Amino acid sequence: MGKKKENENLAEELAKCFERWEYLKEHGGSDPFWADGTNMNLVRNHIMYYKNKMVEEYGTDYEKYPEIFYREAPPEVNQNYVARAGEIKDGAAQALEYYISDPNFLYLLSNKDMLTEKEAKQISLHNVLGYASGLASAIKNGDLISMRRHAGRPEGYLESFAQCATRMMKIIDEKKKEPDQVQGNGQLSLFQFGMETGQRR
Repeated sequence: MGKKKENENLAEELAKCFERWEYLKEHGGSDPFWADGTNMNLVRNHIMYYKNKMVEEYGTDYEKYPEIFYREAPPEVNQNYVARAGEIKDGAAQALEYYISDPNFLYLLSNKDMLTEKEAKQISLHNVLGYASGLASAIKNGDLISMRRHAGRPEGYLESFAQCATRMMKIIDEKKKEPDQVQGNGQLSLFQFGMETGQRR
């Protein structure tokens, strides 16, 4: 009985792998670091593993092989393949528009020079501003993996702008209570922002 269950599991796992491969091809995944092609080839390796496992288990007893075994394994694909590339590009461009017009982002951008480097690090200012400059760079360079992290889900990054802006306001308010504190005008154009972040990389 246990052997039969194990054999059924092999067939189920193989079927799941085929299904997963097709899903990645059509819809793509959400891996933040690897392209869909890389993951599709990994799933293909799993398919080959389960097929080989069945051969080990059933040998020449062909009646035991499930129908899914005879399904042809999918081909290897380009490691850099990313599904829905056009959709991702459009979503990334829309996300960048949200970012650079967001009041909290603009507040951070125009007041960043009012903080010391230590204060900026405390509120992760450079990292948060880097969400926008990083996305702009990804769009320019055609980096679909980085663009995918933003496309269709800019809300999380907008929330980061809001949280960082709240922390910055608190620091600046404290500074205003110090009469001898030297403050700059805190103005920085988007062009200057791009130049500075470019030099920092």
